Amino acid sequence: MTEITPKFMPLWPIPFGFVNFGESFRDLNKKLIIDIEFDKENSEGKRNTFTKNNSGWQSKTGMETKYDSFKKLSAEIFKYALPIIHSSGVSKTQKLNIGSLWANLIFAPGGFSNPHIHGSGDTIWSGVYYPKGVSEKPNLDNFERQKYFGYGIPDDATGVLVCKDSNISKRIVKFPMDSQQFYSGNFSIIPRESLLVLFPAWMEHFVTPTTDNSKRYSISFAINKV
Repeated sequence: MTEITPKFMPLWPIPFGFVNFGESFRDLNKKLIIDIEFDKENSEGKRNTFTKNNSGWQSKTGMETKYDSFKKLSAEIFKYALPIIHSSGVSKTQKLNIGSLWANLIFAPGGFSNPHIHGSGDTIWSGVYYPKGVSEKPNLDNFERQKYFGYGIPDDATGVLVCKDSNISKRIVKFPMDSQQFYSGNFSIIPRESLLVLFPAWMEHFVTPTTDNSKRYSISFAINKV
């Protein structure tokens, strides 16, 4: 009798990538923060971008044209983003470039970001880089062993990046599960220094409200087809 073996196959998996630059980016991170603070005080960024209580700020795009630190970061992001994007199935024959960078700063409790996407027109991937974590811990190069991300939203989440599954049914149906990989509607990333996060531009994401007085720095960007 022929043995019958059931087969499991995930359909439409969502591509996602990360790079932890660790200690090697410590000096660059310091310069990025200095330049963000300078830009906030001397440029026409957007006040109150994130919240209704005036605790957020966002720079204009094109930070890589104003500051050497952002220019260097832009080149490093693109270098490490390409193999991740190609692994998702985007042909190497498709010409890509990295668009303008912009900075985000939450500087008071209650700061957050509403659900949004970065995808429009020729933008196919997007992402964020953290020059500073929301909760500093040692061992920056030890990404896997530290709890930086996971399915669902942590109960004590403060300034956490949350990516949302486009299948809204996952947020409605509730039942016991051994793994949330295929059933959770949210995936959370705790910002850590030197962490680069990459995701498709159509992925909706938001930032949970901060609960302390520490500043939350992030740098956003888009990868475009040419």
